[in-house]
Amino acid sequence: MSHFKVVQLQWLVVCAVLACVRGFSPYDRGDHNTSHVAIDRLLTLGLPENLDVWLPTDPGTYKVIYYLDSFGGITPGGAYDDTMDHMASHGVAVLLPWRITLPLNPKDKVPIFVSVMEWAEEHLEDILHRNGIPPTVHLDLENIVLGGHSAGSHVLVEYLKSTCGKVKGQVLMSPVDGMDPGGTIPEFCITPGQTLNYNTPSLHLAAGLDPIPGPSGYACAPKDLSNDRFFDALDPDSQRWSINATEFGHGDLLDSNYQQIIEITSFCAYNEEATEEELAGYRKFVAGQTVTFIKALFTEEGDCSEYLPYLEDPNKMSVNTELRFVNPIGGCPVAGCLWWPEPVTTPATD
Repeated sequence: MSHFKVVQLQWLVVCAVLACVRGFSPYDRGDHNTSHVAIDRLLTLGLPENLDVWLPTDPGTYKVIYYLDSFGGITPGGAYDDTMDHMASHGVAVLLPWRITLPLNPKDKVPIFVSVMEWAEEHLEDILHRNGIPPTVHLDLENIVLGGHSAGSHVLVEYLKSTCGKVKGQVLMSPVDGMDPGGTIPEFCITPGQTLNYNTPSLHLAAGLDPIPGPSGYACAPKDLSNDRFFDALDPDSQRWSINATEFGHGDLLDSNYQQIIEITSFCAYNEEATEEELAGYRKFVAGQTVTFIKALFTEEGDCSEYLPYLEDPNKMSVNTELRFVNPIGGCPVAGCLWWPEPVTTPATD
């Protein structure tokens, strides 16, 4: 064996050992090569929304998170590129449907989202492979997680109020209820004081500046329409984790160009002192918490000792946080979803 090959072999052994020592590190980039495929609905028969996909390109079958983004799914997927690519590097496929011309009422968006999921089951892998993704890459569309940012979470909850489908868990990022920032149009997915009619493991990620009005006078996530409104409505028997990144704002997880729009328009409160490096670190934090939850949710060994500290110990987290959680079994979130019909309310009679 040549000296070069011996050195190369030694280096590979060292790399493997270092990887084992490092273990799971959610805020560092993962080990997977990744790709981003943007599928245009106008060029794709049967697809009702644009669909941005971030996924690993190494051989394997990957868990999927559908991500419904801000303003109820009208924000271009590219606004979340850094966050979603980070998730994909950890072995999670992200599917983000969006369309600027979606209906205003979140309930009217649910059938469109259902059509996207049905289309994906029939056609997505073929489209991805035709767009350069290796044929050895596959998506597990039988066990999915739903994620939502801001009003995207309203659509997510409306979907789960009607069925569990193939959902095994949910991630709510600074969720916002209603149809408008002030809540003047009475179209809500949650009734305060009532719990939702489904039970699934939940990760709730809040931003500390969510309820703070920007110079515009509006808060992007008003206190009475966001965060606690959703967390308190989760089934009391469900496993649930709530993590508040106290120093960041509602739009600080967006890619730099889009986050700067928030600053220029002064629509939302944002961390005015954060450097570009700190904002990039926050995006990695949001992505890292999400992949940690998904990995814990679908762990095959049933041992979450590698993951739970990143959900339950603020000292392990890469930004300042406040957290609360309900995990009666003290172990992995149990992948699954239970659904029951909403109670029918009849008007009181004299």
